[in-house]
Amino acid sequence: RNMNDDVATLANCLEFPEDENELDGDLSDSDGYLSEDPECMYYSDSDDDNVLKECIVQDDLDEQNNEMRLAVEKQKRKLKKLLDKDPKFANFLEKWQLELVNFESKEDSDEQDEMDSVDNGVDSGDKDPPSDKILTSKTISEWCQLVLDEPKAPALRNLLNAFRDACQFGLNSNSLSMQRLQSTEVFYQIISFVLSKTDNIFRALLEISDDDKGKLMNQRNGKKWQDIEPLIKSYLRNSLDLISQLTDNQILTYVLTRLRTSAVYFSAYPSTSRRLLKMLVRLWASGDQNLSLSSFLMIREVASLLPDCLDFCLTKTYNAYLSSSKIVDNRNIENIDFILNCLVELYSLDIQKAGERAVISVGQLSAILRQASKTKGKEDLLKIDNWQYINCINLWVRFICVNYKDCHNLHLLFSSVVQIIRGVAHLLPGMRYLPLRLKLAQML
Repeated sequence: RNMNDDVATLANCLEFPEDENELDGDLSDSDGYLSEDPECMYYSDSDDDNVLKECIVQDDLDEQNNEMRLAVEKQKRKLKKLLDKDPKFANFLEKWQLELVNFESKEDSDEQDEMDSVDNGVDSGDKDPPSDKILTSKTISEWCQLVLDEPKAPALRNLLNAFRDACQFGLNSNSLSMQRLQSTEVFYQIISFVLSKTDNIFRALLEISDDDKGKLMNQRNGKKWQDIEPLIKSYLRNSLDLISQLTDNQILTYVLTRLRTSAVYFSAYPSTSRRLLKMLVRLWASGDQNLSLSSFLMIREVASLLPDCLDFCLTKTYNAYLSSSKIVDNRNIENIDFILNCLVELYSLDIQKAGERAVISVGQLSAILRQASKTKGKEDLLKIDNWQYINCINLWVRFICVNYKDCHNLHLLFSSVVQIIRGVAHLLPGMRYLPLRLKLAQML
């Protein structure tokens, strides 16, 4: 328990404080649909006997949910037996559980506050949603073709409403999305088309033919942007819902890969971008290689397009790196190295801001080292002989190596990092610390 407390204390010392004061919410969080054209036809697939009906899908979901509930109850019984045997461990777990609950409550309240403001550009629910109209494969195919032939077709609003339902599909058997989508086939059909084609559709509506992000960003105050802004907001808001609800890493990777082309639209709404970055940082540090790469590419894209979010992004990714590097073994060493390289690349986007943060972090490392050198106590030495401490040094070594030739302002940081490396090597002599000393020599 003492060692765990030391690790937790060290993490708190090294982490950057996070500013959780969100910007004003810039997307509506209402459940309203975009207004649809009543002449846009719905088609029936009732003659196709091979279609997987919604009731079958729901039966499968209910069975899976029941299996998960039984597994959770079994784990709870095992944990209760363990807590009864070890009262000290029970007290320790209760303490951390309380902190976790408080942290999650704060996160949830921040995100809810951000999305509470009402936006006049998106319908606020005053029109009845098309709850009695089933979305079939034939219907979606017809709509997709209409939109491809003419981006201004009324079917686009219908498709974005269908996309909203698809982003909620399978979460609640009583939800409107479960009643609207005929099958999982329709779900994938909607998701695939909207994510792959929406960027080009919006460009066509804005009459921008090339991939010039500058032109897109200059359109924000123009009439064309204002005309289609309700469509853009609907698409972005529902995309966030989709990311937050998916659990399959392969599907998440696909969604993020497709959604990266829409990063420029997210950059028009800073508050929404920050909510997106929270999700992306969590997925980036997940340990799945493909998902981590897709998440980072979008993090970098959003940070490049929206300098106001860069500080927020640098703080979140740095703290996520520290959390991921508490323990290093053969199972996660490649992932930690990948996260480290990503973080160096991200910090290299703005050397001045990164240098300021590096000075703060290196100052924290120096303070911990001075304390350990002064007392040579076991608790203080454990704060040095610790993966987080060593990985934090390694981060700034990599950062200096990548940017030293291009930025002479890093000379002072270079000198401080060298002193820390030498100080740790002198503080921990002997064969016991030989692997660590070799690592320090490699850093030098």
